[in-house]
Amino acid sequence: MAEEKHTFLGTVFTFLTGAAIGAGLALLFAPQSGEEARKKIKDITDKLTDEARDNYEKITKEAQKAIDSVKVTSEKAVEQVKTLIDSAKEGFKHELSEAKADADDKATARKKA
Repeated sequence: MAEEKHTFLGTVFTFLTGAAIGAGLALLFAPQSGEEARKKIKDITDKLTDEARDNYEKITKEAQKAIDSVKVTSEKAVEQVKTLIDSAKEGFKHELSEAKADADDKATARKKA
């Protein structure tokens, strides 16, 4: 899904870039005064700059959400591994304790025999 968003945003960015280039060329070759052409180019440039800034902010927010999601998921995984390790430690301690008690019982039985 993240790859689909990345592809979509890339497509949108490419489209906007192409539209800006096309608009700029149309303005340069359209019959109008230089002052009018410069004003139109400035207006389009300002609009595209604002759109690029907005898209950058959206992409940044989406990236931060993804980073936060990965962070939460990895923290949960670390906690699960810690719990598993602690459980295994307790199991080993219990088994060791039982083995030691069994060995002590056998040693005591041999001494009596």
